[in-house]
Amino acid sequence: LEAQGRLVISYTSPVELFTDRFLDMARRQVERVGARHAVLDSLTSMSLGVPSQRRFRELVYALTKHFRAAGVTPLMTMEVAELLGAGQLTGHVASSTADNLILLRYVEMDGRLERAVSVLKARGIGHVTELRRFRIDGRGAHVGERFTDLRGVLTGVPQPERVAERPVARRSSEVSSRPRRLRC
Repeated sequence: LEAQGRLVISYTSPVELFTDRFLDMARRQVERVGARHAVLDSLTSMSLGVPSQRRFRELVYALTKHFRAAGVTPLMTMEVAELLGAGQLTGHVASSTADNLILLRYVEMDGRLERAVSVLKARGIGHVTELRRFRIDGRGAHVGERFTDLRGVLTGVPQPERVAERPVARRSSEVSSRPRRLRC
């Protein structure tokens, strides 16, 4: 695709990133090739080269605005630090700037890692909110079946639904309803 001029791959080291120059370079590349899609992989790496969170937000906002004005759909990836557990997107620039958010995360199932995918946000349209299995192999990416009979999939360590419904076992001393007398 690169040889045909249909794909341009460009790398900017976060250490050498100057926000205004990067924004100008991205805009020029999009115009030069007549791109309809642009992928920024990853916002997390890009943020390392920006001196402040405020300036990083401004850069992502400006990129999004310029791409939209040029009729270009941006796809921006962002890693969230938590491999398993309750990660959050609040406070990250993507949650407020993006029109759509898709969460891809690892889930521990029977002692192995699987992937789960979910649409967290789709501005202006209705969308399915269920969690589905996600697999990548030699033929591409595949969205699979829903996670059924499980709760806590987003925590990364789902539990069978029936376990959550079981009452907590009590010790035999707590079960007795008659008062006990203590002897001293």
